[in-house]
Amino acid sequence: MHQRLLRARRTAVAGAVLVTVAGTVVAGAPAARAATVTHCPTAHSAPLLPTGTGYLFPFIVTSVSACGFVDHGAPYDFTVDTATSTVYGPPGGPYTYTVDNLSLACTAVKVTGDSLLATGCSPG
Repeated sequence: MHQRLLRARRTAVAGAVLVTVAGTVVAGAPAARAATVTHCPTAHSAPLLPTGTGYLFPFIVTSVSACGFVDHGAPYDFTVDTATSTVYGPPGGPYTYTVDNLSLACTAVKVTGDSLLATGCSPG
């Protein structure tokens, strides 16, 4: 009886280890990261709606120095503490929206002096 109980415990432990190892293998490699990851305290956007994608932040304008931006190439991931979008288009506008902790994935960046324009942005 004691031998059977010991064998059952070893089998259970071995099974748990196998499941753990198999789970690790199944999880696979981590997802690809953006080439450029940047954190900014503030950013602004001014989309024309209802044209375009309907997204409040199809592009952002921010400060290179405030973000500590270093271009490592596309794609570009931005995290913005406080982002403001002033929407033009619907009658009665413009309307201003503020979003905290905004995450964006952008396809292109243009730097002019200390001004950074990120375009092709979608929720990140």
